[in-house]
Amino acid sequence: MTLKKTALLLTAAMITLSACSAERIVDNTVDTGLFATKTVVKTGVGAGKLVVRGVGAAVN
Repeated sequence: MTLKKTALLLTAAMITLSACSAERIVDNTVDTGLFATKTVVKTGVGAGKLVVRGVGAAVN
């Protein structure tokens, strides 16, 4: 009976760890996507300033 309990506890621990890891992967993926989107938007805004106002406005 002890072997079965140990196997059950190890299985439960692996499932818990797996769920935690999957949650972290999703969080990191979302964070990376948001960072990439933010960078693209800022680059577009900077390029727009450069075109409209000249080099001085893009630096500010």
